[in-house]
Amino acid sequence: MATEGYRTPAGFAETELTEKKSRFIAAVKPVATEEEALGFIKERRMLYPDARHHVYAYDVRTEAGEYCRYSDDGEPQGTGGMPVLDVLKKRGLVNAAVVVTRYFGGTLLGAAGLVRAYSGSASMCVDAAGEAEIRLCSRFDISVSYTDGGRVRNYLEDKSGKNDGASARPELLLTGIEYGDGVKFTVLVPAGDAERIKKELTELTSSRLVMTDGDDEYACMNGGQK
Repeated sequence: MATEGYRTPAGFAETELTEKKSRFIAAVKPVATEEEALGFIKERRMLYPDARHHVYAYDVRTEAGEYCRYSDDGEPQGTGGMPVLDVLKKRGLVNAAVVVTRYFGGTLLGAAGLVRAYSGSASMCVDAAGEAEIRLCSRFDISVSYTDGGRVRNYLEDKSGKNDGASARPELLLTGIEYGDGVKFTVLVPAGDAERIKKELTELTSSRLVMTDGDDEYACMNGGQK
């Protein structure tokens, strides 16, 4: 897995496409492990046990390795699994599994027709799910007095996109605010931007703040926008 981050489906989605009376029911899900991807495939088979084909593809990347698999599940070779996998690859999506279930409608589609149907089903489903931008972030706490609390909060909310509407691309995530003897803000900042943000906060408060570093973690930076 790339250390700086990756893109993945924002959540589960299911769509349906009909081609010459054949039904193609596509489902996508973000997954963290190969075992989770295989479990999703099994789940879809159980949900539609009377379907003729359950074509699938997944691309999973973990610290232990990369797992990229696909299956035509009885369709002519190269007409199902690979077109579905190509949808993930062309969009740069990883840690994702797609299953396209087909109910045969009685009319043969031919190799080209199958490729169009499976790739089109997968694309429609991924569109419905939206994409999440996952970034490796540095977590840190910012402790300030009430005197500086207002300007620090305004700065953090500006950087998090809260003051610019839902379409804004955030520079950080403001994940917590606590009030006690002073104000403590907890933020997640993409690792490459952490030092810049810390410097700006230090200048904003004339060094009247205390920052405590936490563990790095992956976080969604775009809210799963479509």
